[in-house]
Amino acid sequence: MNKKASVLLAALMCAAAANAADKACLLEGSLKIGKQVTEIKDCMQNGGVKTEQFLETCKGIAKMGAAMGAPPKITYLDACPASPQGVCDGMFGQPVQSYYYKRDPKDLADTKASCLAQGGKWKS
Repeated sequence: MNKKASVLLAALMCAAAANAADKACLLEGSLKIGKQVTEIKDCMQNGGVKTEQFLETCKGIAKMGAAMGAPPKITYLDACPASPQGVCDGMFGQPVQSYYYKRDPKDLADTKASCLAQGGKWKS
């Protein structure tokens, strides 16, 4: 590959990553609450929040996770992965969908209850 093509490819990849940043953020890692360690794989998908606010929310959630274990890995995507265990749509009245992937049955039930209590709509 020649130098111009390499530079163009790198620029396109950066642009694609920047474009994906305002659409979805996948958070993966371990949280420690007391003596219990919980693996998480959650994703938040933007349904109309301003990009800056969405990115700050993703980073804020990661910081909270860091306080309860290791900071979760954040991956920005065009959309959250398929086949979640559940989705909370519109929590706190915001146009955001939260996708949950690695929840045990009790945690999933608690997550659903929290979603509904905060004004969201739950989809299994």
